Amino acid sequence: MSNTRIYQDRRFRFLGVCAVSAVALAWMIPDSPVADEIVEPTIAKVEVPEFDLTRDDLYLVSHPTQPAAKTLKLKSGDSLGPMLQKNGLEPNQAYEITQSFSSVYDPRKLKVGQSFNLYFEDDNSFSHLTYKPSVEKTVYVSKKSDGSFHARDIEAEFKMETVSIKASIDNSIYMDAVEMGAPDKVIIQFANIYEYSVDFQRDIQPGDEFEMFFEVARDNRGNIVKAGDLLFTSFTPRGKKMDYYLFEDSKGRENFYDEKGKTAKRKLRATPVNGARLSSSYGKRRHPILGYRKMHAGVDFAAPTGTPIMAAGNGTVEVAGRNGGYGNYIRIRHTDGYKTAYAHLSKFANGVRKGKYVKQDQIIGYVGSTGRSTGPHLHYEVHLHGKKINPRRLSQLSGKPLSKDQMPAFERRRAEIDALKETAPVLQSDIMSAELD
Repeated sequence: MSNTRIYQDRRFRFLGVCAVSAVALAWMIPDSPVADEIVEPTIAKVEVPEFDLTRDDLYLVSHPTQPAAKTLKLKSGDSLGPMLQKNGLEPNQAYEITQSFSSVYDPRKLKVGQSFNLYFEDDNSFSHLTYKPSVEKTVYVSKKSDGSFHARDIEAEFKMETVSIKASIDNSIYMDAVEMGAPDKVIIQFANIYEYSVDFQRDIQPGDEFEMFFEVARDNRGNIVKAGDLLFTSFTPRGKKMDYYLFEDSKGRENFYDEKGKTAKRKLRATPVNGARLSSSYGKRRHPILGYRKMHAGVDFAAPTGTPIMAAGNGTVEVAGRNGGYGNYIRIRHTDGYKTAYAHLSKFANGVRKGKYVKQDQIIGYVGSTGRSTGPHLHYEVHLHGKKINPRRLSQLSGKPLSKDQMPAFERRRAEIDALKETAPVLQSDIMSAELD
């Protein structure tokens, strides 16, 4: 649940007429934009001042009350100038609009899926266009009375406020939080806070309660347009209540801490692979290959071959190689007598070798089925002072506490957040914007 994957197309393609390099740059749109062929719509005239835009004018530019005459959706393989020509503008006019646009916004930042809105006068002549790369920004290019073009880079003004959602789990944290109106950004932050102490595949039951208290931004019409960060979060898996507050320490580092000032981030992970199924627990069992009962001194996580394995914590690699029935094997030495071991890997991550220092959450290898194994899985062990212990005990380890000199500032910030929670509205899903994700 903590994984967020972002895929970007980095192809660059030159189109349009050859000119000096500055002209070519203004006409070229990397990151793959092009427009769909659009059937001629009914022309809509939108009156927008050329200069000295007021606060209300800025809002109307970003949120026009009339539909655009044409909406040109960016696709792969074309650039702004040719795109405008394909949709009825004269070559010289398309070139001048493109030059004006590029004076306030770098065409290389254009991305697939974004749109240009075109507006026209009653005589079908071009009036202006708008391009909205984000909820905060609108690029506005208009035709002046002398026929030339003027571009503005308009930054929206938002009012920040706090809201909360509170619920019991019915389906899953994600589904229930989305239904309450929480955006993906906030839910991912929530998962990142608890992933060190909670196994989201196994520790959660219907009825477990959660709360998310976070900032949102409203535009000058009162509409919620953007989600900020979590300020407070509460979760009660299996009846164990865990509250955390966002706090920035004296070095400017933000982290989440419980009421005693201990960080949510544990020294060691209880689960070093995401999205895996627990296929064998710690304790005595009948060995699937040897056939007799013996102690299983770790836990097994079934996952597809190639699934990334993360270092449970900061430490130094003691072993990285073949190890009998363990197959490809890694053992990491941590502080305070702890070591973690990872077996049956398909391969090691680049640079992971004996003596190498690795950081918590760093990918060290990939799930496999090497050694004495019946299928792809990770065998994970935790050693404490030479004795193998149940990895589930790691969830009970406290996080690193704030220093004593930081506690007064933390207590003040905690009191501020608690006071805000008392008056914050409860968010409803129907007031959230799709752009919040």
